[in-house]
Amino acid sequence: MSSFIPIKKIQKRSATGEAETWFAVPAMAISSPQGRLLIPNPAGAEAQLFATLEEAEEAVRRAGFDYEFEGKQVFAFQSGAATKSAAVARPGAAPMEQAVPLLIEHLKDRESSVVANAAYALGTLKAGAALEPLSQILGHDDPTVRKNVAEAMARLGPAALTHLSLAFEKARTNPGKQAPYIRLTVLSAFLEMVEQGQVGACSGHYLPLAVIALQDDSWLVRSQAALLVGKTAQALEEERRRLEQTRPGR
Repeated sequence: MSSFIPIKKIQKRSATGEAETWFAVPAMAISSPQGRLLIPNPAGAEAQLFATLEEAEEAVRRAGFDYEFEGKQVFAFQSGAATKSAAVARPGAAPMEQAVPLLIEHLKDRESSVVANAAYALGTLKAGAALEPLSQILGHDDPTVRKNVAEAMARLGPAALTHLSLAFEKARTNPGKQAPYIRLTVLSAFLEMVEQGQVGACSGHYLPLAVIALQDDSWLVRSQAALLVGKTAQALEEERRRLEQTRPGR
């Protein structure tokens, strides 16, 4: 999925019958202490309307994305974040290369929606530089952030295994309030690797941890560990059958 959010100019009639121009942005709804909020997101099923393109751009930037308008891709997130973090973007670097450190910076944002979208974008870009920063928020309070972090780590493949394993062991031997969330997110990342077809390259590394997690104090962690072991066994069996069918003489 693209990290560019499409902004569309639409015409609507006002209560007095006059034509009005609005700018529609795909968005997803989240619950907050302030009530139901719409947050710009390329996977959003709803539309958030803005009176000006500048307002739409600002909303998209704060959500951690760039946008596409009338066939032109604009790096709104990059330019907006640069006002806070100009030092991390190297002059002359390619736009995507510049975007990575800025996205990493947004992993520290106080707004969960910004952190979640930054993690999603880093995973889409397969940014290896984000491994350590992502591992630091495996136990984030927000479940959407944890989900996006798990998916991002999984997209980074075998390179993420050491970070994930160390985080799991630390959360197991030094339990704290966030420790169960960390273990759960680590297992979710391994499960994502299975779904992405990385079993052969990764299962030998994570299966011992999954077996340990079957005895975890948290039932959520135990449940995720059982699902991971089952999915891995199924994937390995399917791979064995494929190899069997391709053997010479069959």
